[in-house]
Amino acid sequence: MAKEHPRLKLGKRAAFVKTHLKQLKQENDTWEADFRALPKRKGHAETNYLGLVVALPRRNPLVCFPLVEYRPNVNDLADLLAAAMRRPMSQSAHRPRQILLRNNPRWEELFPHLNQLGIKVSIQNELPNVEEVYEDFLRQMRRARSTPLILYTPRPTDIQKAFPAIAVWVQGYGHIEIGDQEGVGFVVRALDYGGLVFEDDKPESLAEAMASLEMGLTAWFKEQGINVESPDRQ
Repeated sequence: MAKEHPRLKLGKRAAFVKTHLKQLKQENDTWEADFRALPKRKGHAETNYLGLVVALPRRNPLVCFPLVEYRPNVNDLADLLAAAMRRPMSQSAHRPRQILLRNNPRWEELFPHLNQLGIKVSIQNELPNVEEVYEDFLRQMRRARSTPLILYTPRPTDIQKAFPAIAVWVQGYGHIEIGDQEGVGFVVRALDYGGLVFEDDKPESLAEAMASLEMGLTAWFKEQGINVESPDRQ
């Protein structure tokens, strides 16, 4: 369990290394970033948090941290933003011009370091784009839990409706890999003929892995201007 108010960790052992991040190209874009509490799993008392960074104006998810098992602190935010800059899901690595955050005293220690990277911090009462992506993530999780992954029903299109981006991907763009990672959780990947396009090693269940993959591929298709919405959502 992390301390309630730990100090910001910087340097070689941290994900947020200013000398590395400053080498990234800076784009004239704006991000929303925040953490949202996930529904408690049955039989578990702890609350997990989902970290999200969303690029405006198209609401492209850049990074998703689904396994913060305590109230997020400034180091979690620093890790989240560093991952969005260095390994975004749907764009090339870069620094944004502005980041929108909710008012939280825990974040303030990071602000001067963002300013040193040329990134303006703006405090907002609401982050509607993060909220929309979060709600979509929950829908994907619910759909993953309720949809059978073995096609034994007389309706073979159920999987395509539940995971339209994954269905389109495997039918013409590449293949996916889902499996246990040394007994500690699932790893999920999407690969095309050029190599790795998306990877997430944070899910703890097949449902979370499928939801994460669907969200990652949806963001990738959106970046390419390809609509893969399920027929029942159009």
